Amino acid sequence: MIRKAELQDISELNKLGIKVISNFEVTYNLKNYLESKDYLVLVSIDKLINGFLIMKETMDTYELELIYVREDKRLQHIATNLINNFLNNYYNKSKDIFLEVNVNNVEAIKLYQKFNFEIINIRPKYYNGLDAYVMKRVKDNERC
Repeated sequence: MIRKAELQDISELNKLGIKVISNFEVTYNLKNYLESKDYLVLVSIDKLINGFLIMKETMDTYELELIYVREDKRLQHIATNLINNFLNNYYNKSKDIFLEVNVNNVEAIKLYQKFNFEIINIRPKYYNGLDAYVMKRVKDNERC
């Protein structure tokens, strides 16, 4: 089941988040995110939170800030389901979606490409000295 995160999820989300970013609680003050209309936090739940997605909405774009799936739950289409849920239930099609991804994160890049994200730029040394791709979701009407 995928749903919007709630305040009672914060503790478990923080435990998962520090596996990605050591200062996750400071970087992502989830209480503020959950109370803000600019952010959408979706969680995939079985008995526990298996994964989550954080999306920021601005006036004219979305930015996929973070997507994470528990290591023991990977390869079960959880990230795919989180993205699909966002696209089907929350996405305003007039807005572009952007993200950054480590150039070495091949699995994530493949996932994003499955959703029509294309590499549009490189940010040198973005992730602790490693380059990042900037990706944009290409809409059907933008395809050649």
